[in-house]
Amino acid sequence: MAAAHPTDNPTPQHRERSVLSLTKYIPYPSVPHAGGQYVLAHDRALRGVANVTNLAPNIPLNREALPLVADGPPAALLDGAPLDGMALKLWRLESVLAGSSIYWPVRRLFAGDRAPWKQFAEADAIEFQWSEMIALAPAVRRRLPNIPLIGIGHDIVTQRLDRQAAGAGSALRRALLRFAAARSRKREAASFAALDLLIVLSEKDADLARSLAPALRVEVVPPGLSPNDPLPRAPHADEPIVLFTGAMNRPENSDAAIWFIDEIWPRVHEAVPKARFVIAGAKPSDTLAAKVASSPRASLTGFVDSLEPYYAEASVFVAPLRSGAGVKFKTIDAMLRGVPTVATSVGAEGIDAPELFAGLSDQSAELADAVIASLKSPDEELTRKAQEWAESVYGVDAFEQRIRELYADVIDTK
Repeated sequence: MAAAHPTDNPTPQHRERSVLSLTKYIPYPSVPHAGGQYVLAHDRALRGVANVTNLAPNIPLNREALPLVADGPPAALLDGAPLDGMALKLWRLESVLAGSSIYWPVRRLFAGDRAPWKQFAEADAIEFQWSEMIALAPAVRRRLPNIPLIGIGHDIVTQRLDRQAAGAGSALRRALLRFAAARSRKREAASFAALDLLIVLSEKDADLARSLAPALRVEVVPPGLSPNDPLPRAPHADEPIVLFTGAMNRPENSDAAIWFIDEIWPRVHEAVPKARFVIAGAKPSDTLAAKVASSPRASLTGFVDSLEPYYAEASVFVAPLRSGAGVKFKTIDAMLRGVPTVATSVGAEGIDAPELFAGLSDQSAELADAVIASLKSPDEELTRKAQEWAESVYGVDAFEQRIRELYADVIDTK
């Protein structure tokens, strides 16, 4: 494995405890995707319980992340040849068809003796971040039957694939996605059943997980997303900004941005000609970049060190997602920062406060009208209530306390 990085030590009374985290992506302070930000918050919470070491597949994103870990938990790459280029693309396709398991070379590593079994055997608990990594739980359970295994289900992949299949444009793509969803349903059921505890982010995901693995202990812990140092709100009065954020290499984000540009933005631009649509997110596809370039007053930022300036300047945040699964962190982030938020039902999923959105619809005309209304005459009282609600549900203190309690309980009672 690659060399580890420095970390803060937990409190002395828990110094002997250790958690090995098999994570799909290594977290670091400026990680551009919401899942990575969740893992950062999760790792901070565990500092009060145990030392954490993050182990991740040897892919470009994780190699780039290693030098950026800063004062977070130690991070290392799993043994094996680097997964790059066309080979990585093929492994990603195979992963989907295998039920959204993590890449086959990683699964092969854990099927034999080359996985870091000695390091695992010395841990007080092993956790798996993302459903794809939870696919390794049965192999770890067989090898180490007495070590607590904890999964973090950022979303339930089976639901995501079912939705993608329903919205597929071609019969072939629809058939492939339905096949993948069926494989995923079987895989997630077996993966979840190997755990001692599955932590999910919403009641909806808890119900889905229990339907797949009825005997599984499932706990709902809303993510702790309160910003540490948000910038004061400073929306542009003359050129109001409509903001969308996310990792743009994710198909659901790219699809959402393109749909918004095609179906919603023309109506908004006609009603508010000086408004701007800003997409803040790394690695946009060529298709999305071309779409933005041909659209009036639309722009792409690419990677940014911090989203705080964009939230501070935005007049409206939009979450026009039509596929995907799980709680949408980006939507909560906007509400926490006091930005009026307009979303589809998928963009608002897992957020049990529909009355606090500036607009909530799956119809493009209704979404456009909600954006226009917020640009012209924002409901400040509604926005304030949404922010207060988000802070009460997704506050960091409550999140950290709950994570520590669950880990201590599983570790101490296993």
